[in-house]
Amino acid sequence: MMKNGLLILLFFSFSCFSQNQRKIDSLLKVAETANDTTKLHCYNMISTLYQGNDNEKIKEYGIKILELATRINNKKYIAAAYLKLGVYFYFKSNYDSAAANFNKAVLLSKVANNLLVEADAHQNLGIMFSDRSEFQKAISELILAQKIHVQLKNKKNTANIKNNIAVMYIRQKNYALAEKQILEAIALTDTTKQKGLLGYPYSNLGIIYVDKEQHIKATGYYKKALREFEYTFDFYGMSACYNNLYLAYINQNKIDSAIIYNNKLKSVSKKQKDIGNDFLSNLNFEITYQRFKKNPVLAKCYLDSMRLVLHIINKPENNVAFYQELATYNFLYGNADTGHFYMDKFLTLKDSITSGENAFITSELQTKYESEKKDLELKQTNSELNLEEEKNKRKTIIIWLGTAALGGTLLFLILAFVNYRRAKKANIIIQNQNLILELQKKEVELQKNLVEEKQNEIISSINYAQRIQSAVLTGEDVWNKISKEHFIIFQPRDIVSGDFYWAHVLSNGRAVFALADCTGHGVPGGFMSMLGNSFLNELVVENKLFKADEILNRLRDKVIAALYQKGQTQQKDGMDMALCVWNKMDNSLEFAGANNALYIIRDKQLSEYKGDKMPIGSYLEENKKFAAQKIILQPNDMIYLSTDGFYDQFGGEKGKKFKSKQLEELLVEVSTVSVEEQKQVLISSFARWKKQFEQTDDVSLIGIRVI
Repeated sequence: MMKNGLLILLFFSFSCFSQNQRKIDSLLKVAETANDTTKLHCYNMISTLYQGNDNEKIKEYGIKILELATRINNKKYIAAAYLKLGVYFYFKSNYDSAAANFNKAVLLSKVANNLLVEADAHQNLGIMFSDRSEFQKAISELILAQKIHVQLKNKKNTANIKNNIAVMYIRQKNYALAEKQILEAIALTDTTKQKGLLGYPYSNLGIIYVDKEQHIKATGYYKKALREFEYTFDFYGMSACYNNLYLAYINQNKIDSAIIYNNKLKSVSKKQKDIGNDFLSNLNFEITYQRFKKNPVLAKCYLDSMRLVLHIINKPENNVAFYQELATYNFLYGNADTGHFYMDKFLTLKDSITSGENAFITSELQTKYESEKKDLELKQTNSELNLEEEKNKRKTIIIWLGTAALGGTLLFLILAFVNYRRAKKANIIIQNQNLILELQKKEVELQKNLVEEKQNEIISSINYAQRIQSAVLTGEDVWNKISKEHFIIFQPRDIVSGDFYWAHVLSNGRAVFALADCTGHGVPGGFMSMLGNSFLNELVVENKLFKADEILNRLRDKVIAALYQKGQTQQKDGMDMALCVWNKMDNSLEFAGANNALYIIRDKQLSEYKGDKMPIGSYLEENKKFAAQKIILQPNDMIYLSTDGFYDQFGGEKGKKFKSKQLEELLVEVSTVSVEEQKQVLISSFARWKKQFEQTDDVSLIGIRVI
């Protein structure tokens, strides 16, 4: 698919270095006799002129600016120096150093309230991230630059940055967000009441639809852009639109329509004798682009367009680039003789223009230099006259006061000078310390914001993990099938829980339910709980196991295999669990436990069935088989399963553990009331005991009434 040359946004501009060198020489002459502030201004301009031509010179003058600005404590130019050094490292493709210097420029420009440098630094960071295809980071930096322009109430620049952000989205092929940014730019441009600014946003919309191969819509937006340019007689914009429409119709293979807009381009070019160097730059870019794409037909098409524009402009200096492109084109595609012909024309025209420009620029700079030199000489003369007058006054005083007064005066002057030097030195030290403190404060604030951002991301991820864990835990519909009178207390310590509960009703009249406490809590415990939940589903739901001891034995084998808990490198990861298989046909309950117990309360009499003293996982001693205990249930019995989080909680008046004995007494006390009341009493009792103490562990407790 062909693309036009109007979407690309040039963040760095380059110019002919032969012209820049003469300006640099003039600026160096001015800097020789100028004061420090003027020198800084000259060095800053020289560094800008070297941009894109001599990267080492950018570094050299960036360091000069930094040293001089630091010596006279000019914070604005210190920030500008770091901006220059960032550009140097950017062109060296040393992105880490470039980012460090751009960030320093941001910090220092904040201190100096240099909003334009701060905006440029953010924009350059955006460019850097764009080059590395880190488009989200690029967008973030461009948004920061945009905010500064909003603060400066510069709606035009704000709208332009929105267009830049749209380009990032276009490169990601996120056309919806790109279109949103462009529409916001259009709305913002409308508020400026400036006509002719909507042509370029409409052109970008056309580019989006060209990329989406919706050429009819693209053509419509190009025509809307054209109406904007025609309203304000923007001949450059009109020419660009005619060029876009010409290419769009070639894309659609509508040659007749393409010829119409090519002729319109010729017509508007005749009316406006100077279309502008920018349009030539775009044509030059497209020639290079199509040559790079090895598309000689399109490259020749753009060369013909360039020939037409140059003929109408009729400025010899603009033919230099054209002859160079013609020479390159012919060399590339095997026309060596024609290439040499145009290369000779390029060199001849370049030399003649350079000599004429040299004379003009030299004269202009010399005049400026002489004028500034006269000003300096006049100031020096006035200074000398004032000094001479002061000397005469001192002579008169010396004559009247005599030798004694002279000695006293000299002593006073010496003391005053010493005190002045000390005060000045102390003031510089204090200013440097204040600057360091300001920078440190900014760095601390940036680190704090970064930590908060990372913390929010981590918490968001953990919250999402909690939602996943909640979805995996057995739902109320399954528990209601086991018994409609039940309650579950589930209070994780750290959002995600290491405890988990699980249940399943088999087709043979049996209900299997369990409560487990995995090693650790929070995210590690959460992973273990997901592992245990998955294995129980595999053993009971898929393999139809319904023997309590066999389920625990098989579950232990799977946990050990999953965690590589074999040989001499045993880990302590695993889980404690209480598991029950309730046969509703004969109302019998089969219980097997790994460290956890089962409580059954009948007529306010508690019976505790202890599990085996080993975990589901690797054990320091030899792994034994889990044993099952069979219990005959009666109506109105209460079944309780609990992890150790409830009775291990610190609290009370003396900050001690709640303990299992106190939990058993509380269960006996509430066993006769409804399950909902039991749940509320247990939660309230736990909260009263905990008070101001932090929760020690995940808390889980299940109560089921036999109906």
